[in-house]
Amino acid sequence: MAKMGTLKYRLVQNQNEHQPEAYKKWYIRAVQDRTLSFDDFVQHMADHNSPYSRGVIHGVLIDMLACLQELILDGKSVRLGELGLISLGISSKGVASVKDASVSEQVKGVHLLVRNTKTWSNAELRKLCKIEELEKNAVEKEEEEPTP
Repeated sequence: MAKMGTLKYRLVQNQNEHQPEAYKKWYIRAVQDRTLSFDDFVQHMADHNSPYSRGVIHGVLIDMLACLQELILDGKSVRLGELGLISLGISSKGVASVKDASVSEQVKGVHLLVRNTKTWSNAELRKLCKIEELEKNAVEKEEEEPTP
């Protein structure tokens, strides 16, 4: 079974007036308190009783990332075991009819998709994490700050 973790959050007020149903409402948003570098991640793996050195782990992961990028850019999905299925997605604007369709006009962006598996399902992840506020009294501090 996976180790229990702590998912940190902040309360954030929606300031988008173009979303009337959400405008000025407060939402809980996940935040990370630290970003590990690739080298930090490699060292973390090496420190977990791995028979492989930092160098071997680093080399294998660098090769994996290069191959993963090559495959997904070629329109393939790649299943990484229990982590999930990785592929590319497109964000686009809708048009009224097929004859109005245009890649240059409709595509807003391309993004990475990770579809999780049973072990990494949303329900399983929720069971494995305690949720706590990143910074106590963050709401009060945010409300005290003058708006620019």
